[in-house]
Amino acid sequence: MEGPRLPPQPYAAADEDKPDDPPSSAVHRPSASLPALPSASATPSPSHWRKHSLNFSPSLTPPRPPPPEPIPEVETYVVQVPRDQVYWVPPPEHAKIAERRRKPEKAKKGGCCKRLAWFLFVLIVLGIIAGVIALVVNFVFRPVPPLFTIENFAVKTQKSRILSFDITLRAENPTSNMGVDYMQSAGVSISYKNKNLGRGRFPKLSQSASGSDKVRLKLDGSKNASLPPESKQPVKLVLTADLDAKYGVGPLKRNKGVTVTCYVKVKGLDAKKVQIVSENCESEFIVIKKK
Repeated sequence: MEGPRLPPQPYAAADEDKPDDPPSSAVHRPSASLPALPSASATPSPSHWRKHSLNFSPSLTPPRPPPPEPIPEVETYVVQVPRDQVYWVPPPEHAKIAERRRKPEKAKKGGCCKRLAWFLFVLIVLGIIAGVIALVVNFVFRPVPPLFTIENFAVKTQKSRILSFDITLRAENPTSNMGVDYMQSAGVSISYKNKNLGRGRFPKLSQSASGSDKVRLKLDGSKNASLPPESKQPVKLVLTADLDAKYGVGPLKRNKGVTVTCYVKVKGLDAKKVQIVSENCESEFIVIKKK
């Protein structure tokens, strides 16, 4: 800003202070003879002249911008946190790492569940297959008890003492869709009035479906076994056999126990040739007892 303007001083006072100035007549000059004031487009006057001279021309200085608005004061709060408490927020990268670690665990759990489900599925399928096979064996492949008949009967004696029996059987398999295999069995005996006369073995035999074969039995006489007293008359004897049989087709096998009981009347035990008066054989399936 410009300083306070001083009042104009008379030229007389100025003349008094300067003795060397020209005469007073030169001082009092008409106003028309004064030099013209510099224009606005002319060279600006010195600063000292501008300060102490009248401002007859408009101000050439640009207008000053308005002062900036005052900045509002920011309120400050002081928060006191106990030393034993730590408040910390993990960066988002840690959350991504945790998710990556959890995914393999979920995959492992899912893999174990899938394996268990497949294992149960396989067990169920195997159980269904086994049930179907059992139904097929029980309802489709139903074995029929074998048929036996006595075709020949001979006795070897010495002084009324029985040495051995030689018996020929006809074995038939009436099952039309299953073969049968007989295992060697020692459960063959012949008796008279519940008295054992001889004992022997049943040989191994394999028969096809609806097959028929001859079986020769050789029974050794029991100790102190003798001919019945009425040997000249028809004698009723009982032949029994406990057999182990396997019925099946191909790899499908089913074990069955067979009991055979033959009632036979013979005549002429002391003769070289024994005559068969009558015979009747019965057979049935039994449950095999596990030892």
